[in-house]
Amino acid sequence: MFIISKIIGFLLDPFLWILLLVLAYMLVHDDVHKKWLKRIAILFFLFFSNPFIIDNIWNNYQAKPVDLKAGSNYDVGILLGGMAGYDVGLQKGFFGPAADRFIQAARLYHTGHIRKILVSGGNAMMVNKKGYNEADFVAENLQQMGIPGKDIIIEKNARNTIENAAFSKLLLDSAGSSSSLLITSAIHMPRAMKIFTKAGINATPFPGNYRVLPVDTEFSWGSLIPTQEAFSKWTLILKEWVGLVRLAN
Repeated sequence: MFIISKIIGFLLDPFLWILLLVLAYMLVHDDVHKKWLKRIAILFFLFFSNPFIIDNIWNNYQAKPVDLKAGSNYDVGILLGGMAGYDVGLQKGFFGPAADRFIQAARLYHTGHIRKILVSGGNAMMVNKKGYNEADFVAENLQQMGIPGKDIIIEKNARNTIENAAFSKLLLDSAGSSSSLLITSAIHMPRAMKIFTKAGINATPFPGNYRVLPVDTEFSWGSLIPTQEAFSKWTLILKEWVGLVRLAN
């Protein structure tokens, strides 16, 4: 299932669809089919490259911000991986665009909202020859942020959200934790919550890493300019939607 999910993720890229349509247009000799392929490719490009369309869809789908009140304390904050990567040449880990998850977890610890941090995520690459593990990297950086090692629980085997939930459940039960806060990207939170609930973890959501804000959904003439980021956002949200469909089956 892990390999299948990787393949499906690769195919859920609208830019790839457009490239295939262009390739088909070049290979097909029938004028009628060429005309339709050209029209569909142009339509796909105009739709999937439009930032106004995807930003409005993204903003309405992603989890809403959560403000924790004073006294809202949890035994564990579950920090999901997917925020860091590894440079093979430098043999060093680096935080990526979703690093706000890390920031929020450290902030929640230092403000007293969570007593411990469970870092869940190993290596999601198809082949891991270098021994890099994201959970170890994140845990090391949390300690550099002044969080004691005794308050960091490391789960370094999960390769996807389903495994995040399953392995976290074992550690939470072992630690006797009664309350938990789930920390992940806002766009990922709806699916992550369903997976964790299905695994028997009654966590409270705490989304972060907001790539789209309400102000981004306001129309302007700049909204008509195609962007590469629009394709990237479509790929991410399509993966989330397909994941929800798979959970429903």
